[in-house]
Amino acid sequence: MGERQYQDITDEEVDILREAGSIASGNAMTSLGKLLGCTLDMNVARVRIEQIQELSEVLGDAEEVIAGMIINVYGDFNAMLLLALETESALKVINLMLGREKTNIEALDELDCSVLCETGNILAGSYLSALNTFTGLAFDVSTPQMAIDMAGAILSYPAIEFVRNDNTMLFIETAFHDKNDVLSGTYILILDNDSYNKIIDTLGANI
Repeated sequence: MGERQYQDITDEEVDILREAGSIASGNAMTSLGKLLGCTLDMNVARVRIEQIQELSEVLGDAEEVIAGMIINVYGDFNAMLLLALETESALKVINLMLGREKTNIEALDELDCSVLCETGNILAGSYLSALNTFTGLAFDVSTPQMAIDMAGAILSYPAIEFVRNDNTMLFIETAFHDKNDVLSGTYILILDNDSYNKIIDTLGANI
């Protein structure tokens, strides 16, 4: 099949990507819930094509400070995973994992940052394991890069890597939270055009 351009994505292809994102995110959220000892709920995955000028608003207020773990995916296709946590949620993860009661996101030490990166790594493994199961595509991940910064600034990095000539970017977004709304965040898989084609081609006949 010839290569599609994702700006011409069909409703059927959106459904395929949404289903893939929901299954993969569900697997990741199950892993995170077990890790933290809580039950997580997630919204239905959304497939979005946004202009680069609009990306700063994807996670809400572009100037809100968040914790972001960015993970490069490579192998049969190239992509990027972004785990974005509100600062209170990032502190919640650290405190649950280490038995601490830190209250200041700006006072994180090396161990705290390592916990967040490892959390991102575990989620990436679970997310991609689900994709591998029903696509057969093989991939690996980079060491997570963590940043505490404004949401718009954190999104600017994947935008530089994946934006097309028409200034658009394709991604699958899943928001999640626990039942008490103490822990909340967003998981995003960012795809280039080649990756979009490979996922559609492999999943079109399987989902």
